[in-house]
Amino acid sequence: MLLRLKPVARSLSARAEFFGLELEGWGFVIAWAIVMRLIGDQIHRVLLGFMPLSPILAYGSSIGLVLVIRWAKQGKPRGFLVSWLQHHFRLRTHAARSGEDQQAYLTDEVA
Repeated sequence: MLLRLKPVARSLSARAEFFGLELEGWGFVIAWAIVMRLIGDQIHRVLLGFMPLSPILAYGSSIGLVLVIRWAKQGKPRGFLVSWLQHHFRLRTHAARSGEDQQAYLTDEVA
């Protein structure tokens, strides 16, 4: 029995994008939409007499965020958003002791 082979187009370097955003970007947009929906649920306002503010705040700001991310990522390499967030939220290293409390190596005091 012969094994049938079919050519398959595969490229490991191809980006997995949807509407111009990578998976990380969509995760950020979805998290933003959830937070905006929770904030909008606390504001009991109605626009134009029939539209609650919560979906406008959640979906409208999310669409705006998608446009801003696409504009900001124009010409940037893959994974730029994650690298940028890691850079800004990375813990900074600090010295355990400040230089003021240390004694001077040479002192002017004569014993």
